[in-house]
This record gives sequence, C-alpha cells and structure tokens, in this order.
Amino acid sequence: MNCEEFLRQFREALDGKVSEQIIQDNENYYRAYIHNQTAGGKSESEVLKLLGEPRLLAKTIEESSKFASGGKDGGQSSYGGYYASDSSSEYEYTEPGNKKKRKLSDWLITIGVIVVILFLMTVVFRVFAFLAPVIIAVIAGGVLCRLIRNWFDR
Repeated sequence: MNCEEFLRQFREALDGKVSEQIIQDNENYYRAYIHNQTAGGKSESEVLKLLGEPRLLAKTIEESSKFASGGKDGGQSSYGGYYASDSSSEYEYTEPGNKKKRKLSDWLITIGVIVVILFLMTVVFRVFAFLAPVIIAVIAGGVLCRLIRNWFDR
C-alpha cells in the first residue's frame, strides 16, 4: 500500500460519518505526517505500517469527533499533531514528539490531585497525632499555672 491508497481508504472509511472539514483536516495531517517521516529517512511502507490500518484510524477519529469541542483556528488531528491552513492550502505540521509538554487527560489530573490531597491530609494528621500529647501538656500546664496564680491572688 502506498500513501495515496492509505489516504483513499482512510477517506472512504470516514465519508458520511464525520464532517467534510474533519475528514479534510485529518487527511492533510496524515499526508504531512507521512511526508515528514519519509523526509526524515523512514520508508513510506514503514511509516504506513506504524500508522496501522486506515479503517481503524478512521474509527478512532469517528469516535473522538463525537466528544470533540472543535476549535476554529487551524486544527488538531486525532493523532495529536497540530497544523494550520492558509489560503494556498499548504499545511504546516508539528510532530507531537517534538514537544516536551504532553497533555494529560482530565481524569488523570483529577486522580493526581485527589492523591496529593489525601497524602497531605495524611501527613497533617500524623504530625498532629505526634504533637497532640505535647500540645495537650502545654495547654494543661497553662491552665494549671493560671489556676495556681488565681488561687494565690485571692
């Protein structure tokens, strides 16, 4: 299979299931991705093998487009690369591997925050439990000193 056959199968699998804009954006993304990878020294067949079956990619895009909010400036393909279009229909591609910052899903961040909060609460509780006898002794000593002072002041 070559690049054009891959993209044809990809487009056919998406046709009628998502908007034409999503199909075009993703087709341009994969075209740019394949071009950049082959320009980087990989063979076209190797790149296509790494991408996998075009119908499976299309199914993933179809499912993810149901939940996508949709941006207006350029786009993000379901594969994770970013590109922006201009009037000459050229696309600039930034491979996700070039970015050091990776976006985590919301639920993973939420779980992380909950774990950190539970850890901090555990630490605070253990410190309080460790210092509780000292705190109680200081308070009891203060109350006792006041009682003794008040008793002598009478």
